Amino acid sequence: MVEDTIQAIRETEAKADAIVNEAEIKSRKILEDARQEAEHIMEMEMQRCRSFSQEEMEKAREEEKSVRDTAALTVEKEVRALKELALRKETEAVNAVISQLI
Repeated sequence: MVEDTIQAIRETEAKADAIVNEAEIKSRKILEDARQEAEHIMEMEMQRCRSFSQEEMEKAREEEKSVRDTAALTVEKEVRALKELALRKETEAVNAVISQLI
């Protein structure tokens, strides 16, 4: 009877050891799966951020080009207006000189 009890205790201990070992294996597997999932999430987020950055950079380039084009048109208009004003002033100066000569 004592031997049966000792044998039952040994079997129970062996089962407990097996359960602990299985729990350790499952624990390591869960941790590894979580690590891999975290790496995957981080990589996806990095790709999303890169894509967003590229889109924002392209928008900034387009806006810069638009501002540059608008500025160029404004400068061209101002140059034309200044040329017209200079031509009028030149004409006025010529007429003033001619009127003084006559």
